[in-house]
Amino acid sequence: IVGLIVGQLTARFRYQARIARAREERARFLYEMARELSGALVAEQVLEIGERYVEGSFRVKAQLLMPDDHDRLQPPPARSGKPEADLAIAQWCFDHNDPAGLGTDTLPAASLLYLPLKAPLRTRGVLAVAPEQRRLLMIPEQRRLLDTFAALIAIALERVHFAVVARDTLVKMEAELRDTLASARARQSAPAA
Repeated sequence: IVGLIVGQLTARFRYQARIARAREERARFLYEMARELSGALVAEQVLEIGERYVEGSFRVKAQLLMPDDHDRLQPPPARSGKPEADLAIAQWCFDHNDPAGLGTDTLPAASLLYLPLKAPLRTRGVLAVAPEQRRLLMIPEQRRLLDTFAALIAIALERVHFAVVARDTLVKMEAELRDTLASARARQSAPAA
């Protein structure tokens, strides 16, 4: 009886240790991704970092879909090893700001899971995920973590967007200031009539 109890306790401790290691690894992935995303300067960097960390952390194939200026998702460039996303489902996900596809209430028979990249001000794109094992994304803890990864990517995309807007505004203001100074100089150098 003592041997049986000790064996059960040992098995339980090993299981808990395995779960703790998995949580620690996921937290490390999340931290490293956040650190790299904070240094990204352009949207392409955010996309590359996001896809790499989602694929590494969840053992899935990931594809980030971005909208054009008219909020229509653009087909990503064809790359080997990336899932083929259904643009109609992805567009629905983007338009409704709601997950769709695998494991959701909307088109659950789809082979991919589509998550909107919800930033504080607007949806910045869609994350399409093709799992190697469908059941892994059905685990609530895994799904919450995937949602967290998507939120980090969305916030990084929004930060990059506003950095571009700020830079463009600064360039425009500098051009207007130069034009104003040039016209003021022209008026000063013109002979008084």
